[in-house]
Amino acid sequence: MARLVGPHGEQALQTAAPRPLAEARLLTTFPEIGTPAERAAFGRVAERVRLVRYGMDCYGYALLALGQVDLVIEAGLQPYDVQAPIAVVTAAGGVATDWEGRPAHGGGRLLAAANPAIHAEALALLAGV
Repeated sequence: MARLVGPHGEQALQTAAPRPLAEARLLTTFPEIGTPAERAAFGRVAERVRLVRYGMDCYGYALLALGQVDLVIEAGLQPYDVQAPIAVVTAAGGVATDWEGRPAHGGGRLLAAANPAIHAEALALLAGV
């Protein structure tokens, strides 16, 4: 299991336990995500979760890996934007794909989730853009 070592000691990286989408915490960099179609798809997820926050960049992926949030959804990313966060999220037990459920290492759209169940719920709302 991957571990975080910091000034307050050592902690396992472990994503959050499964919870319903209605109880999820969602992060993205800014609300004007991607194209109008991508914004609409993001909105379908955002309107169903408990909490949405903006302005996190890669910090959101760290919060996901620490079990503090459930989803990170972004669009318009470059390969260098996603490769390290994907590695951290998956090492902590999460799932990271594009909005169609395919590998996202090439950039573009990214859906990072704490577990397969919440990933599937969000993916169903994002797919087809």
